[in-house]
Amino acid sequence: MKSGSSSRHAGPLRKEDARLLRGRAKYVDNIHLDRMVHGAFIRSQLAHARVVNVDGAAALDAGALLVLTGKDLPFADKPWVTRYWHEAIRNGLPSFLARDRVRYVGEPVAFLVAADRYVAEDLAALVEVELEALPALGSTQAALAAGAPRLHEDWVDNVAAAFSSAHGDADKAMAAAAHRVSRRFSFARQTPLPLEGRGIVAEFDSDRTSLTVWMSTQAHYNVRQNLASILDIPEYQVRVIAEDVGGGFGAKSRCYPEEIIVSHAARLLRRPVKWIEDRFENLQATTHSRAIDVDLELGCDAEGRLLALRADVVTDVGGYVHNSGIMTSEIVPAHIANGYRIANVRVDVRCVGTNKTPIATYRGAGQPEAAFPIECLVDVLAKEVGISALTLRQRNLIEPADMPYRSGAKLAGLPICFESGDFPALLAKAVSDSGYSEQAKILPGGEREAWGLACGIEAGGLVNFESALVRIDAAGNVVVLSGMTTQGQGQLTTYAQVCSEALGVDFERVQVRLGDTQLVPFGRGAFASRGAIFGASAVHQATLALRAKVLQKAGVLLQCDPADLSIAGGFVVRADGEATALDIGQIARAVMPGGALFEGDGALEAQHVFKSDQPLTYGLSVHVACVRLDPRSGFFTIRDYLVAHDAGRSLNSMVVEGQVVGGAIDGIGGALFSELVYDEQGQLLTGSLADYLVATAPEVPRVRLTHMETRPQTNPLGVRAVGEAGVIPAAPAIANALARAIDDRHSGHEAALFALPLKQERVYRAILAAKDRSRSET
Repeated sequence: MKSGSSSRHAGPLRKEDARLLRGRAKYVDNIHLDRMVHGAFIRSQLAHARVVNVDGAAALDAGALLVLTGKDLPFADKPWVTRYWHEAIRNGLPSFLARDRVRYVGEPVAFLVAADRYVAEDLAALVEVELEALPALGSTQAALAAGAPRLHEDWVDNVAAAFSSAHGDADKAMAAAAHRVSRRFSFARQTPLPLEGRGIVAEFDSDRTSLTVWMSTQAHYNVRQNLASILDIPEYQVRVIAEDVGGGFGAKSRCYPEEIIVSHAARLLRRPVKWIEDRFENLQATTHSRAIDVDLELGCDAEGRLLALRADVVTDVGGYVHNSGIMTSEIVPAHIANGYRIANVRVDVRCVGTNKTPIATYRGAGQPEAAFPIECLVDVLAKEVGISALTLRQRNLIEPADMPYRSGAKLAGLPICFESGDFPALLAKAVSDSGYSEQAKILPGGEREAWGLACGIEAGGLVNFESALVRIDAAGNVVVLSGMTTQGQGQLTTYAQVCSEALGVDFERVQVRLGDTQLVPFGRGAFASRGAIFGASAVHQATLALRAKVLQKAGVLLQCDPADLSIAGGFVVRADGEATALDIGQIARAVMPGGALFEGDGALEAQHVFKSDQPLTYGLSVHVACVRLDPRSGFFTIRDYLVAHDAGRSLNSMVVEGQVVGGAIDGIGGALFSELVYDEQGQLLTGSLADYLVATAPEVPRVRLTHMETRPQTNPLGVRAVGEAGVIPAAPAIANALARAIDDRHSGHEAALFALPLKQERVYRAILAAKDRSRSET
């Protein structure tokens, strides 16, 4: 086990940064093709309505090249290709363009193509959309109310899916508990908000019956599957390119109806068609996330050892179940026990439909929503028992001696197993390095400073395969082809490092290419914190196979046993360190046609598809926050923030730290500011960045990092996930700090602190409630 501070910066600088900083990136809107035209979507302005008629005649008369409606689509009834689908889902997938009903503001009802974007936007106003308003369901309470209109035929009581997750006997154990506490927690509806919105350029070659699309996506192979299946084009004739993606955070890890429609329009017009999402569309129509309410109950014995957990989970899934399913709602019950030993658990989940934008994944995807309730309730329970919150965690965290620890829960059909790690040691390190205390400090001006702490588990490696091909050219340069995409996580750097180290060549000689379905036959993409666990492992294994091939060929050329050879700096060396004049470029030339070792394949390369029998790799992070609160107003600032994290082996410390700090900033913003607000009629009230707030530099403290390294055996590199740990326990760490600042003698957790975001008015309500309680006790 290794520990370290945030001063570690081992590894080379990122390969991708110079190109990105100098404006040489190739995002979707940088693609300009000959004869390209532009599209605009016409979207519903009502949250719930019957589609009476959509007429594009006036727009066509005014110069529109094409107007598509739901009735114009020959594939309207084609099914989506999904990666995973929970058996409890009661249908309710979105249409490509609305035909009979619209179920949220922003749902696409028509698509118009014109010579340029400005003309398209103007002509879109001429498309006549006749809608007959229906009663809107603006909340889950309204949707579950008796007599509420049913959004979909199969959604009885407007429940899109319902299931339970249980192990042990939670009811019996809860009844025997010496202490029991329960509270309701609400995680606001939020959006991933990538800097670059969605976008696509589609070009159809009618002579070759092939489709090429440039897209801002995290999941290019799933997009290829859907385009091929829905548009009835052979999959090998569909190419999806996502060379540079300006952020995803889960928003782009699925195929959307817009991408199907734009591609179909390109085929009809025999011209390239571009569509770029604007920010209003992004806030209105790109999938949202979070939007989860949890009623949680914990029970423990007299010493504070957790005995039972019961929870009722309600997710506001919006007007449809998107084609990525209900993964967020599945992860909450799988992770609700966090990193604690709890033998008896029962969680009931309902996914409730409303007239809002559909829910899908956002960085952490159910993990922050699970950590928030249990980590807040642990602090409440500690007060009830009469011990410190730190002590209660220490008594219940999974210990190294327990591992491999199977919690009894499952995620996507996979049993959750904590294979390795040292959770108590990481907690202790977080406490010692942060200065954490459970005693609030009163400052001379009356302000109060207090610390809060929260733990969070992160699962990495969902969707359990990834592929890579590594090739050496005649000059001795190495190219790595990967089935991954990148949205800024540093894969071009880390994959080059993995390859150079395993092969024995200089880092500068390795080029990495990804984000193109033509590179390798199979792939998945960058989501669910799988870039290192699966993507880098595939590169590693392919490189080892290539190294063995190189040494076998070198043995033939040098007339020696390959076992007596190695590679260093791109040259073959003998086991005793003696250098040879043979480099890997010469070996590549030898296997080419006309070379001495040509045997028919002609390329010095190796490919590997990495698949793990234990695809989920778990790690723990601990967040510690110090807040300064003015009890007169509820105004507060975060004065200090520390993240203690076990990332396993750090392939590149600078990349790892960037991911963790970026995640923490995202988590702080989600805890304090971000909320998509709808009125009772399903109208979005936060449709601009003036209303939907995120963390900016003045609100964010310097995030300190401390590391611990334990290496899992679930993958050959010994890496853990890092992309989401920064988000997961941020909200409860801050909420616990605020509760202690308000009143460290009692639980201090008023209902206002259990609803995110923790806006000033909510904090002030908690202060008033604490004062009322104090007066009643005296």
